[in-house]
Amino acid sequence: MIYAHKDYRLEINKDKGKYYYKNKLQFQGFAFRALQMFIDNCDDANVKWKFQPQLTMREKCKFKKEEKYDKEKNL
Repeated sequence: MIYAHKDYRLEINKDKGKYYYKNKLQFQGFAFRALQMFIDNCDDANVKWKFQPQLTMREKCKFKKEEKYDKEKNL
């Protein structure tokens, strides 16, 4: 999948991602990190809204992990 916004481009292939600015590779690696960089640098509410489901799902996973840690800590 390829997403573009102004001078920014995001390429995602399974769990790998590439983030480009003005056709120059800025980041290559984990797709979620590339997505975060794309959203942060685009600085556009429409771009963030487009990827909101992915961001929300990722945050839920973090919260579940923290809750598990808290439960283990209280034992």
